[in-house]
Amino acid sequence: MTVTISATDLIARQNEPGLVLVDTRTREDWEAGTLPGAIFLNVYDYFVPESTEAGYEGMAAGAMRAFREAGLDKAKTVVWFEEETGMRSPRGLWFQELLGLEGGVILDGGVQAWVNAHCVLEPGEGTATAITHVDDAAPDGWHPELALTREAVLHPSADLQIFDVRRPAEFDGSFAHDCCARGGRIPGALFAFYEDMLRDGRYRPADEIRAIAIAAGLDPEKPVVTYCHRGARAATALYGLRLAGFRDVGIFVGSWHEWAADPSLPMEIGAAA
Repeated sequence: MTVTISATDLIARQNEPGLVLVDTRTREDWEAGTLPGAIFLNVYDYFVPESTEAGYEGMAAGAMRAFREAGLDKAKTVVWFEEETGMRSPRGLWFQELLGLEGGVILDGGVQAWVNAHCVLEPGEGTATAITHVDDAAPDGWHPELALTREAVLHPSADLQIFDVRRPAEFDGSFAHDCCARGGRIPGALFAFYEDMLRDGRYRPADEIRAIAIAAGLDPEKPVVTYCHRGARAATALYGLRLAGFRDVGIFVGSWHEWAADPSLPMEIGAAA
């Protein structure tokens, strides 16, 4: 599938009707200097309250409201970007795909790639929008298979591969974010650091990402659920795997932040067996 667009290709298409540029950095960064005409949408700070069917419906409803406020719909081709390819722009693309709105891509290399192509930045202007939760039904046409529930991870199907893409210290439990009740990992999780799928602010070539995934123990023919701390790095890994030919990949959106908060849920620590 097409996941990214280069700065060179974007320059050639920047006047294309229906093309919308979305800055996923901070509002301050957007206002200081962004791609000409880019709007701002905060996709990063959202935390799903619980990774249940109801929680995900509210997440999708809130995302759709934010997309509508930003003027994003099926008629638009959306280019998501940040400073360099990281954890924000892939999360924006994931929300777009979750809502059933096709046609999004990530500007690979982000703002730095644009600047390196000798293109100008302009101050961001307009309304700043953010995804928030809405206790409502999910919109028609959404794709719930992209968001695996906590129950699906706790009682996985026989072939589901759980993929932890946090830092090594998070995986072995020696480090936990202040907001996490405990450190560790989901039992049986395979591991590769999400940044290993990137190089010089861009995604690595597909064959290199595929080699990293296979070395981690993943089977491209079986489904994968990615997780991290709160669902952002997991999106970077999801699209890395897509580039590498993995077809069935979803995200456990609540990730370790949610799992760690429930002491009844099992965990592992230390090096993988």
